[in-house]
Amino acid sequence: MTYPVFFESKRSLKLFDLFDNFEFLKKLYLRKKLPKVLMLSGKKGSGKSTLVCHLLYYIFDNENYNEETNELNSNSIFHKKFLNNIFTNIIYLSGLNFQSVKIEDIRNLKKDIFQTSFSNKPRFIVLDDVELFNNNSLNALLKIIEEPTQNNYFLLINNKSKPLIETVKSRCL
Repeated sequence: MTYPVFFESKRSLKLFDLFDNFEFLKKLYLRKKLPKVLMLSGKKGSGKSTLVCHLLYYIFDNENYNEETNELNSNSIFHKKFLNNIFTNIIYLSGLNFQSVKIEDIRNLKKDIFQTSFSNKPRFIVLDDVELFNNNSLNALLKIIEEPTQNNYFLLINNKSKPLIETVKSRCL
């Protein structure tokens, strides 16, 4: 089954709901108080992933983000790079792709994370469908999220499709 584009969080040009949450996260970021490891939990389809994407659009491409209508310009260079996973300050991993990840893949992620981010802007590591990551991957990720570097932020999206190990939950706000 194929969904319309507006159901794909990375392609959704308009934020349909969670406006107060968006404002809250935006203010935390602007005040430099955004937690280094933040988990958004709730049922799949409630807008968590779209909210995270719009926050990232706002942070990295503010001039192409319409705050009055909560819409992104689809012609922006950032939008195209983000869709193709080639924007260097965002690492976007989906649990659907992470079920068969080897420990070596986590080590490579760790190397990427500890490199300096492009243009000294913050780097965001988005872990979508984090509950689907295999246990070995989650345990390896624990070591990374326990001590995030100054310019790295982890945004975990838990869709509650299956239980998430408690140690991951305990490391997040």
